Amino acid sequence: MIPWPIALLSLCYGLIAAASSVMVWKITAGSSQQPLLWALAWLAVSSGVMCGLPLLKPWARRLAIFGSVVLTALTLSVAAVFLIASRPVAALVITLGAGLHVVTIRYLQRPAVRAWFEGQESVASRH
Repeated sequence: MIPWPIALLSLCYGLIAAASSVMVWKITAGSSQQPLLWALAWLAVSSGVMCGLPLLKPWARRLAIFGSVVLTALTLSVAAVFLIASRPVAALVITLGAGLHVVTIRYLQRPAVRAWFEGQESVASRH
């Protein structure tokens, strides 16, 4: 059985995968002028995490941590842009959103969670 926090993370990365696939579709259809490489990279990362986390694959946990680190950096960059634009309340709200990515990283690095992905469920049940 999949732990519910892992299922929620899979769902969140599934939403990112859906948004990335829409962006890839718009770029290939010609209705968007954004770089295709960025959309394809996010589609690959988010699809991998979405499929690998429920299967408790160790590479999916590492990929989810990497994705969350990148999302944290991007979210804080957007907050900095709002701060420069003299919109401190919006910057604060966006910064709090970056905290969710940090919580995700901390959760995935817990020893009990790491044990699930390494196939040592007897160790995870003791903690």
